[in-house]
Amino acid sequence: MGSQPLVTIVTPCLNRAGMIAAAIESVRDQDYGGEIEHLVMDGGSTDGTLETLARYPHVTVLSEPDEGLYDALNKGIARARGAVVGLLNSDDAYRRDAVGNAVAVLLDRPSAAMACGGAAVVARDGNAGTIIRRYDAAENRNLDPADVLLGVPIVNARFYRRGLFDAVGLFDTRYKIVADRDFLLRAALAGAKAASIPEVVYEYGSHSGSLTIGGLESRRRIAEETIVMTEAWLSRTPPVPPSAARSLKRLHAQCMLTCMADGARRGDFAALRACLRRGTALNGAWPLDAAGAAGAWAVRRLRLLGA
Repeated sequence: MGSQPLVTIVTPCLNRAGMIAAAIESVRDQDYGGEIEHLVMDGGSTDGTLETLARYPHVTVLSEPDEGLYDALNKGIARARGAVVGLLNSDDAYRRDAVGNAVAVLLDRPSAAMACGGAAVVARDGNAGTIIRRYDAAENRNLDPADVLLGVPIVNARFYRRGLFDAVGLFDTRYKIVADRDFLLRAALAGAKAASIPEVVYEYGSHSGSLTIGGLESRRRIAEETIVMTEAWLSRTPPVPPSAARSLKRLHAQCMLTCMADGARRGDFAALRACLRRGTALNGAWPLDAAGAAGAWAVRRLRLLGA
């Protein structure tokens, strides 16, 4: 396969003293014959995180204020020396063969802009270590607009050629939660190719402080920002391809349903009416897309329960 390329892992971090060590050690213990550069972009932790990081001198740490997760990732990607870049959250971990498997796939598929593996969600609270769910179906590894928009993007179970960021840009920091989905859609519409890693390579930590893994309130926050993102894409000139537009409208409807469910839970009928008006203003067929979104959600839930 030739020489092993330098791989850069970027970890955004803020006040993760109790979790960052596991993330760092999952990179340190990789079964990979090449060099791994690990960059931690710390947003100014004050809880002992920096003291924990000091125990790992091989890690490069930049600690300064940032504008959130994606700003930190952008800073790290801009500093990355590796030909391959991985994105590791501070409360997550790689499986031991993640980097080696990703590099092997990329060396075998020189036309691929990224290598995509599966992911598991693992409990960090309560029964720590218990696998809550898995995302390792083909749709989780694809780089198709429909899968990127309507599935789970698992951006962290992907390893990227450094040149992809030069080609399609970094994360859009207007979005604090869903910039990963926006980035993957840009890559898909630019014609980037994804190669599949058969194995699960990434473990997401599920805990009370997780940014994106949680209950209805967490899903509502994600939905609200996704609505803004989908409306921005659907207002573009020239317009996105029809197939992508259909998926954007369905995602918009799905997120409207989430916001409506939260409004109903809180007894906020004004919010329900506002959702109906906003959905109809964007798309006259909103009720049909909403029904399709509900059906697609039910199918995905059944798949997860049967996994």
